[in-house]
Amino acid sequence: MSDSQREADYVILGGGSAGCVMAARLSEDPNAKVILLEAGPWDRNPWIHIPMGFARLYVTRKFDWNYQTEAEPELNGRSLYWPRGRVIGGSGSVNGLVFLRGSPRDYDRWAQSGARGWSYEDCLPSFKKLETFAGPESEYRGKDGPVQIGEVPEPSPGCRAFVEACERLGFTRNPDNNGEWFEGVAPNQLNVHRGWRWSPATAYLKPALGRPNLVVHTERLGQRILVKDGRAIGVVVRGPEGDETYLARREVILCAGAIESPKLLMLSGIGDGAALQGMGIPVAVNAPEVGKNLQDHFMIRYAFRTKPCGTLNEIMANPVRAAGLGLGWFLRGKNQMAVGASEASLFARVLPGSEEPEVQFQFVNFSLGDQSKGASSLAKYPGFTFNFCVCRPDSRGELTLRAPSADIKPVIRANYLSAASDIRIMLESAKLGRRIAATEPFANLIEREEFPGPATESEDQVLDYIRANGATVYHPCGTNRMGSDDRSVVDPELRVRGVTGLRVADASVFPLVPSSNIHPAVLMLAEKAADIVKRAA
Repeated sequence: MSDSQREADYVILGGGSAGCVMAARLSEDPNAKVILLEAGPWDRNPWIHIPMGFARLYVTRKFDWNYQTEAEPELNGRSLYWPRGRVIGGSGSVNGLVFLRGSPRDYDRWAQSGARGWSYEDCLPSFKKLETFAGPESEYRGKDGPVQIGEVPEPSPGCRAFVEACERLGFTRNPDNNGEWFEGVAPNQLNVHRGWRWSPATAYLKPALGRPNLVVHTERLGQRILVKDGRAIGVVVRGPEGDETYLARREVILCAGAIESPKLLMLSGIGDGAALQGMGIPVAVNAPEVGKNLQDHFMIRYAFRTKPCGTLNEIMANPVRAAGLGLGWFLRGKNQMAVGASEASLFARVLPGSEEPEVQFQFVNFSLGDQSKGASSLAKYPGFTFNFCVCRPDSRGELTLRAPSADIKPVIRANYLSAASDIRIMLESAKLGRRIAATEPFANLIEREEFPGPATESEDQVLDYIRANGATVYHPCGTNRMGSDDRSVVDPELRVRGVTGLRVADASVFPLVPSSNIHPAVLMLAEKAADIVKRAA
């Protein structure tokens, strides 16, 4: 590869969700050469494209960074597995496909925290731009964007019963929880089209691959960003044949995600100066907040043994029914194989005087084996699950380097449940969960609660269960906080403070975690980021 082939106007490091959007949008200008570099392989594995395949990908960990947290003090010293996608499309190629924006006020809070220009009013045009929504026309929804979005087409009996039980408890059936307001219960919206995952790679990158000004290289692990005289001039990656340097005439754009982006900044000398010096890394910019402000959703599962009611447990236990499931999906694209992690969500208020929901419940049409043993396979009996998490947790973690090497995973401290407010909301949510389970028609399908089980009654017992069994919802973000103050890592134009020619555009810049699944917010941010970069050019 010649030196000219390793030079472009824009070098994008990270081919995940945000990187796919940025590469596609910036290469729309035929006069701008774009190079996209991704650590993982192409998304050729068929299970990536089958929505139900996310569970298989989770177990095999083949397209995964395989992160682990440190021992979590409030979780009985447990270390939690944190999957993040290491493949073209990133986590958008391996996630559970639930496509929810969260609360409109989430983005107003971004603006109020100092991310000026990122209020809901500012972000809504980008949310609309990115999607083609299969539902009714609405001022809040897009109709001609790259990402295909629609509600679960054929909800399972358990899903329908969950929705009806929530309605009987007084929660509103939301006609569009990505519309005017997110509160209430509804079948989930998914980025699934005709039964197939509509990933960022499918929606954005692959339609752009024929452009002569776009070059994509996979299996290139980021080593560091090259900074010369205060300007980012390129990146160093490790490819199949060793280190390679790619130079950027205009900008380096970091889209490596909430874990790798802060790690790469620190490896490049942008981070807490004292900590970097202690590792022998020359300091380019003293930016103490790099790696701080780490946020994630933390969930608890309630699992039930049920009557036979079309759960995946009973379908997959029967070879004939399993084969029929596959055939039906292939012919019609509408059955359980076209659903990812969960089928429905309830956004509910659980504290007195709340101005908006604090908790998200998700219905899941399967149940796993013994949670206390870390089971990852389906239980041997008919069963379903719901999980719940705090929408806007107050707990904050941090990420630091373990060693001055891109090959060594960073230190991740999530600090789950370190805020007393998170514990209170979880306990109140647990009470609501049992009210849902005791309400018809949902209750009519349940034979018994397997986990945590009827012996777990008092708040202390429930909290013990939460500490022993809680897990990530796979939404880490916030580690390169965007803001207007001098301590923020990036400004509202996503420029890294102290370095010219360098932006970060991924979940790491979120000031605050959105109230639900973060993937739509990542795509929205990348759409806005591409517009910002184009204007700057």
